[in-house]
Amino acid sequence: MTIEIVAAEGARAVEAAPHVPALVHATGPHSYNYIFGERRLYEPFIAAAWDAPGNFFSHEQSVLAFEDGAFRGVLISHDGPDHYRLKDAVWPVATGLIGRDGATEADIQALAERAEIASFMNPHVPEDCSYILVVSVPEAARGRGAGRALIAHEIDRARAKGFTRVHLDVMSDNPAVGLYRAMGFEPMAETVTPIPCRQHGLAMELRMMLRL
Repeated sequence: MTIEIVAAEGARAVEAAPHVPALVHATGPHSYNYIFGERRLYEPFIAAAWDAPGNFFSHEQSVLAFEDGAFRGVLISHDGPDHYRLKDAVWPVATGLIGRDGATEADIQALAERAEIASFMNPHVPEDCSYILVVSVPEAARGRGAGRALIAHEIDRARAKGFTRVHLDVMSDNPAVGLYRAMGFEPMAETVTPIPCRQHGLAMELRMMLRL
C-alpha cells in the first residue's frame, strides 16, 4: 500500500475536516483539556480554525495522508518566521465563538489566560527552522506508515526552503516520541511549568529537533 501526501485543499480539506478536532486533541489530550476546560469550546474552535485562513490550525498550513483513497492522517506545520503571527491569529477565531454554543466572553477570557500559562511549556521557535505543530493518525490506521510519511514530507519541505532544522513540541507521555527519535529528532529541552504540570498533572513537554 502506498501513502499519498497531499495539500489540504478543496474537497480533500473538506473530507478531513470532521477528523481534525479529534486528531489534534489526541496529540496532547491533557494539555488541550487544561487549556479549553471542556470539549464544548474545543471542538468548535478547532473546526473554525481549520476553515479559517492564516492561523496555527488552518488547513492552509496542513498536508494530509491518504492510502488507497482512505484518509490516514494530518500534519500541520509552518515556517519559523511565521510562528508567532500564526499563533496570534487564533484569537480572532476564539472570539468569534462568543454567542455560539453557549460560549461567553468570560469563557474566552479564561481560555486566553490558561493558554498563556500553557505557553510557558514551549521554548522559543527560531526563524531558521520549520515547525511541526500537529502530526496525528487515527488510532485504527496507526502502524501503516502514514505518520512517518507525513514527517518525511515535512522534512523534504524544510530542506527545499533552506531551513537548517525542524522543531516540534510533544508531551513526554505521547507514544509518538519513539517515532520522532527513530526519525532522528533529539530532545533539546524538557519543560515543566508549575500550574499545568504540578497542579493539573500534565506531563512535561519535550522540544525535539532534527538537524538537516
